[in-house]
Amino acid sequence: MKIFDRVNHANLENRELQLSIFVSVTVTLLAMGMAVLMYPIVFSHQTPGDRTLRIAFFGYCALCVLLGLYLWDRHATIRRLRRQMAEDRRQIVETRRQASVELLQTMPNFGSFQDRLPMEFRRMATTTEKLSIVVIAIKFPAEQSSPSENTSALGDAAKVIARKLREQDSIYILAPACLGAVLPGVDLSNAQRVCSRLAEGLADAAGVSHRFQFELTVVNYPAHASSAHELQQAVSALVSMDDSMQGMAEAVR
Repeated sequence: MKIFDRVNHANLENRELQLSIFVSVTVTLLAMGMAVLMYPIVFSHQTPGDRTLRIAFFGYCALCVLLGLYLWDRHATIRRLRRQMAEDRRQIVETRRQASVELLQTMPNFGSFQDRLPMEFRRMATTTEKLSIVVIAIKFPAEQSSPSENTSALGDAAKVIARKLREQDSIYILAPACLGAVLPGVDLSNAQRVCSRLAEGLADAAGVSHRFQFELTVVNYPAHASSAHELQQAVSALVSMDDSMQGMAEAVR
């Protein structure tokens, strides 16, 4: 019975169909065998060993019934497992979606980014250090139009980015499908290395099903801008509002 325990959940539907056919064929053959072969021998001829044959016949009938019940029980177990697994998957998806919604709700938005950027710029300018901003644009496949799936994927992307950043770095929601990371004291070359790490993590989060695509862009002071206003303008130019994400934006709020 360990064979059934090792069946991949993706093949449960095929296994259920095979078991249904097996049960039907087995029960039919047993019934036909008893009716055609055993019944005439046991009840049509009067012999001294009738009692023994009848006991054997009824014992065989009981064994066939038990076998049929066992097979139907295995069939019902597979059906129950399928329903349970489907319910578990639904609960996992819902839990992940809810966790993503809560995470996105607690993250600072573009307004907070606008307030924080001038302070970070003045601090970096005073200490003659560099300041880098990584803009992460998330793009979802056209066939994936479910706001809940998009929210879950965006939350997974945000968690990956947060894990890859330092303690002094900060992450913001610049738009419903766009995230931004402020990296104080990071020059352009190091920011590119940070992008490489983020790309690896985001590729893993997207998975083999490519739940989303992403594009990372670095805006650096002083390489690309000489003031906080220029930095903000450069970031604003990269942030775009996709009309297809309006449903997700409402879900995040």
